[in-house]
Amino acid sequence: MTYKNIDVYTLIKPEILKLRNIGIETANLDCRLLLSESLDRYETIYNHQNIYISKDEIKKFKYLIQQRLSGKPVSRIINKRSFWKKEFKLNDATLDPRSDSETLIESVIEYYPDKLEFLKIIDLGSGTGCLGLSLLDEYSYSEVSFFDKSKKSLEMVKINAQNFDLLEKSKYINLDWNVRDWDKKLMKIENNMKYDIVISNPPYIPTNDINILRKEVKKYDPFIALNGGKDGLDSYRSILSSLSNIIKSNGKIFLEIGKGQENHVTKIAIKHGLFPKEYKKDLSGVTRVIIFVIK
Repeated sequence: MTYKNIDVYTLIKPEILKLRNIGIETANLDCRLLLSESLDRYETIYNHQNIYISKDEIKKFKYLIQQRLSGKPVSRIINKRSFWKKEFKLNDATLDPRSDSETLIESVIEYYPDKLEFLKIIDLGSGTGCLGLSLLDEYSYSEVSFFDKSKKSLEMVKINAQNFDLLEKSKYINLDWNVRDWDKKLMKIENNMKYDIVISNPPYIPTNDINILRKEVKKYDPFIALNGGKDGLDSYRSILSSLSNIIKSNGKIFLEIGKGQENHVTKIAIKHGLFPKEYKKDLSGVTRVIIFVIK
């Protein structure tokens, strides 16, 4: 196979312009990530580098660019996304991890500064496992139960856990919080061992609002991971009504919420014996996380 030596920017500049012309602000980064994928490189390539590339690899790169031009997110093209300190693999059953959700990890670390502490954690609606596995990586003596209604999603968690060497400290629970007595079924599986930490990023988009989301979200994120019901609060009603049965008396609940939902979610929580200890904002200044405790 013949390879030619070329500097990265010369190769990607025409593709950057194509992406920018359709309004993609991250065109430069997207091109570099897709070029790295085409060359089967783990690390991201930079503009100033020189690379050896074959005709087949250039062809693959341009094919991936065409997918990006069609509106497909880079993370869905390469099936991975960076979150916290790791790169998570994803599939069509999992939500694409968002940087806003890192606010959950920051909040847990603030409340539990001792990284050697043993914590029993549950990641409710685990998706890729980005929340629970990020915490396991921080708290090396802890263990996490990953709870999801999708078996395909839990398989993805297992793959990520294996890649990070965290498989032995992970447990996988295929349950649905919309099913009656899910908390009792969960406690039976856990031999009535309650949790120190509950962490969750549940679906919170009102059903009718999904149609007006960006194409990258509404077309490529699973509907089930977005849909919060008519008012966006269905998952909170199901989860918060049962949390006092699965968490220790001194435990803490870290919940991600949608923009403007803090008062609604708080009312639901108080109704079920939970007290809002603190509200945390994301990098955009939006209230993104509520920390609850048992009254």
